[in-house]
Amino acid sequence: MINKIYLILLLLPPLFNHSFAQSNLSESKAEELTELGVYIEGTYQIQMIDTRALPAVELSLYEIIEAKRDLNNTVYHYVGSNMRIMILPKEIIEHPDFISLENIKYISSKNIEDEK
Repeated sequence: MINKIYLILLLLPPLFNHSFAQSNLSESKAEELTELGVYIEGTYQIQMIDTRALPAVELSLYEIIEAKRDLNNTVYHYVGSNMRIMILPKEIIEHPDFISLENIKYISSKNIEDEK
């Protein structure tokens, strides 16, 4: 009996994590955003500022990335004080010589120009 209780306690946290991670999204919306994320991969970069933490990215950020994308200018969307997203302009990503960006880059605040 005690073994069953331990098993249940071990399995509950992952189940709660999965169900509440994007709980504000319907299943179809989550699928739509996941597909959008695949489509835009390499056209934006998560930049972690003065930290080595791994970023937590919500699916809803993909819509923000596409909404903020400019035709000619690189745009920076600040998610927090130590995380921003660099969004490349359409002009660059539609160029035949375009090379995809790495997903995550760790940078120092000393190297950031006034881009806000």
